[in-house]
Amino acid sequence: MKQANDDKALRQKIFQLQAEICKALGNPTRMAIVDRLGVGEIAAADLIAGLGISKANLSKHMTILVHGGIVESRRDGRQILYRLIDSEIRKACAVMSSVLYRRLKRGERLASAIDMVKAS
Repeated sequence: MKQANDDKALRQKIFQLQAEICKALGNPTRMAIVDRLGVGEIAAADLIAGLGISKANLSKHMTILVHGGIVESRRDGRQILYRLIDSEIRKACAVMSSVLYRRLKRGERLASAIDMVKAS
């Protein structure tokens, strides 16, 4: 019985940690940051320019991603460089994109079928 309770507590802890990662990723700008960091380490200035956001806005998003255990930073002179802690995060985002793509395709087929019924 104790083993079952320990397993349940461990699963709950894992679910809690997963939810924290999902919360940290729960913003389109942060998803774009993760996508860009998927190619490797990037300077804060390059992220600001590439995303078209302010330094303050990037700082806010990076704080959430760092606390979520998704991104880490390092200083190189005056530059701050960011990178993904684990490349598997980008793979997880790619899986989500794939699911959304299939869902959108199903929706397009459904919309086409409805249009055909309306036209007849």
